[in-house]
Parts: sequence; structure tokens; C-alpha cells
Amino acid sequence: MRKVLLGVGVAILAGVPTVSYQVSRGNSDLKQVLAKPLVKQELVPTVFSGSSSYVYDNVIYVLGGSGDSLRRRFAKAAELYKQGLAKKILMHSDDMLMEYSPSIGRNLSHNEWATGKLAGFGVKEEDIEFVVVKDVLWGTFSEAKTLSNVVSRRGYGSLILVSSDYHTARVWYSFSKLMRRHNVNLYIYPVKDDPTTYMLLQELIKLACYRVFL
Repeated sequence: MRKVLLGVGVAILAGVPTVSYQVSRGNSDLKQVLAKPLVKQELVPTVFSGSSSYVYDNVIYVLGGSGDSLRRRFAKAAELYKQGLAKKILMHSDDMLMEYSPSIGRNLSHNEWATGKLAGFGVKEEDIEFVVVKDVLWGTFSEAKTLSNVVSRRGYGSLILVSSDYHTARVWYSFSKLMRRHNVNLYIYPVKDDPTTYMLLQELIKLACYRVFL
């Protein structure tokens, strides 16, 4: 069985088209089995919710992702923000262009688009901040490295992470590994997503690679 999974993993990383077709035939039971080790949840204790000193000591970070996935993550981040768990929401700055805006006659930048979506969920624009992640080779790990420096420099007491559910195990592994040197509480909120079987297999391979190489 281990050899079979290894073979599938190698094929996925190599981008073999036939693998995508074969794994897409998997049913929901298989997806549940694959997703289980990929999900991590660590919630803020309810005893701290609403405490003004606690709120200003916290920050929420939304992991980067695609448009539809980001909308769901923004909704969760805004929910936590309005619950009083943090005063500020950070996210990955990006130069890519998003959808066209008839009102301004051009495509919105990623940061403009993200600000508009979060504002639409009730987040004040002054409480939204973008963080530049310079080294994107390792994606999630690069975000973790950047945020660990930001959190340390600003003296935040807690970092609340928001990402798609099947991405949270890798997020937690990356951030917890780098936050060990800082006296910071770490929490993570998974957001329900709908990945394909192929995407779940990819994520399993990525998680394994992180654990081996990082």
C-alpha cells in the first residue's frame, strides 16, 4: 500500500495527466479518508473573547489562495474580527490582477479586491494590512517565516490563522515550527472547502515533503 501511495505521489508531482483522470473517479468516502490527516483546528479559548486588552494583543492572518477560496476565508476572518478576537487582519500582498471594476474602468489589484471583500464583510479598512512575502519558493513556509518576524517585531501575543480546512495541517506544521522561538499563542481556524481528490492527494504529498525537508 505504501508503494502504491508513493507511486501516485510521484506521478502527481510529475504532473502526469492520467493520474488526474483516475483519482477524479474517487467517491466521497475516499475524500474523507484523504482529508482527515490534512485538517487541524485550534480555537481561541472562549474565556478570552471580548477582552479589550486581549483583542489589541492579537492579529488574524489569512493564508493566500484562489479567489473563491479566499472569499470563504475572508468571511471567517471577518467573523472572528467581529467576535472581538483580534483588532487587525493581515494577509499576503500580491501583484496579480483580479476582476474588472466598471466603476473605476480597470481590473482591481489583488490588494484592492481583498480590501473590498473584507470591507463588505464588515472589516474596517484601517484594520486591514498586507504583508510582503519575498521568498515564495516554499509557499506556506515562506508565509510562516515572514509572519513570525512580523509577530516578533510588533510584540503580538497571539496569531490566529485562517485557511481552507484541507490546508490547515501544513499551515500548522509550518507556523508552529517557526513560532517556537517566540512567546506567541497560535490558533488556527479551518474553513470548509471542496477540494477534488486530486487536490487532496497533492496536499498529502506536500505535507510529507514539508515534514521531510523542513
